[in-house]
Amino acid sequence: MLVYCIVAVTFVIWGTIYFLYFRVQLRDWFGNRFGRDSDAKIEETLPDEPRMSLTYTSNSEDSRQR
Repeated sequence: MLVYCIVAVTFVIWGTIYFLYFRVQLRDWFGNRFGRDSDAKIEETLPDEPRMSLTYTSNSEDSRQR
């Protein structure tokens, strides 16, 4: 039982040393991995002319072209 206790204390000590040595890198990694994403900035640009995906021609114009 003493061996398990010593192993547990050793892991806690090594984990603490590792965390203290790499705390800045770990904080940055956790912030990047689990942090809140910033809102995407959308720039809205208006075209010079309105664009239409479907062009509309009336029936009278359509019959003249035939």
